[in-house]
Amino acid sequence: MSALALFRRLSLQALLVAAVAFLASGLGILTRPEKQLAAFWLTNALLLGLFARRPALASPAGWAAAALGYVAADLLTGTSLPTTLRLTAANLAGVLAGYLLFRHIREEDRRLQHPLSMLGVLAVSATAAVGASVVGSLTSHAMMRMGFLTASGFWFSAELVSYVTILPVVLLAPAPGEVLRDLRDGLHRARQRPLLLMPLVALALTILLGVAIGGPGAIAFPVPALLWCALAYRLFTTAVITALLCMWTLVAIATGLIDLHLQETSVQPVISLRMGMALLAVAPLTVASVNAMRNRLLATLNHTADHDALTNALNRRAFLRRGGDLMAQSHRRSEPVVAMMLDIDHFKSVNDRHGHAAGDAVLATFAQRMRTHLREDGLFGRLGGEEFAVLLPSVDAVSAIAVAERLRALAGEPMPLDDGRILDITVSVGVSAPSTPEGADTLERLLNQADVALYRAKAMGRNRVVANTQ
Repeated sequence: MSALALFRRLSLQALLVAAVAFLASGLGILTRPEKQLAAFWLTNALLLGLFARRPALASPAGWAAAALGYVAADLLTGTSLPTTLRLTAANLAGVLAGYLLFRHIREEDRRLQHPLSMLGVLAVSATAAVGASVVGSLTSHAMMRMGFLTASGFWFSAELVSYVTILPVVLLAPAPGEVLRDLRDGLHRARQRPLLLMPLVALALTILLGVAIGGPGAIAFPVPALLWCALAYRLFTTAVITALLCMWTLVAIATGLIDLHLQETSVQPVISLRMGMALLAVAPLTVASVNAMRNRLLATLNHTADHDALTNALNRRAFLRRGGDLMAQSHRRSEPVVAMMLDIDHFKSVNDRHGHAAGDAVLATFAQRMRTHLREDGLFGRLGGEEFAVLLPSVDAVSAIAVAERLRALAGEPMPLDDGRILDITVSVGVSAPSTPEGADTLERLLNQADVALYRAKAMGRNRVVANTQ
């Protein structure tokens, strides 16, 4: 990479970090009561999440850019320079402490892929909060005339709740293009199944109930609905919902929208409230992590049960089951279905001449080539040995034969093995493309017709496509 290109990349990265620090700090400052810390400060957690996901951003230029963003936001909102510098030092101390610990966290725990991953995030959050509180308590003492221990607890609780709620969102956030796609998919699912919105409706009702009733227990009203969301939605969605709920609750309490009816004038109830909100956020995210792991395990088990271990094609049982469903759907829509039977020519000689390991490699490579060429709405399965089958919906006879010829040509391309040898194989294909839906009203009949065409292809010299269009 040229020096100019490197400078340009580092400049863009630094600009990104500075922009995040400046904009997030400005948002936090808006929630800052006079001569107090912000009701919810998300900047530090955002920076730590960015640095953890993109270590390249945590360069000296990145840290300097973050400091510049903090300072600019405070100065532009009227904070004095000495206070600004002390606040910035505290913020960066917390981010640095969390970042140093995050370097020792496993990747699966960074992505909350394990039931105990959220405890790791909690440990990182507590470490970062301690780092900020040690430095920040000196500033808080000057700003709010608190004792050192009280100021430390006040700062620690504020940092902890922001890290615990915001950090998972940043760690789990998909790419911007994926966010839009997931949002469209979510809206589509909600239109198809309105009951999917019930957890959110329940959450909204419990929030309103907390506003109406108030009192110390108001912060716990949404917990059942929040756990319902954790079981109903994806991990990232749950993280976003949890973060928004915590932000809303803290800001609503700070502005008096939720009255906790606390008579004490000390800051101890505030510290307790923030600590409680932080620990409350751990529960739904842990439940969501466990649920996500369970879903992945079930998906793996289902995939293993339905797919051939060597070729990753559908096994015979799964192919026949899904094929029957595909036939039923196509008949309801009066759409044609085409079947193909594919058999690798002289496969026994491959095993005899090159060994069974080479034969397995041929089967795996052949299946992989076929899958990459077939449409997603089609089915591809291994029925046994070197025999494979394909089902394609909404395809006429002419198109089916063209697809079969492309598959045959693709299979005939040179096939390299791991040991450097190159094998040449051919495949015979039998196609069943009935001219009318009544020509093959069942999957068994359709496959039998394709099998008859396959044996004709073998009898005619192999390495060819023969179609049955009766």
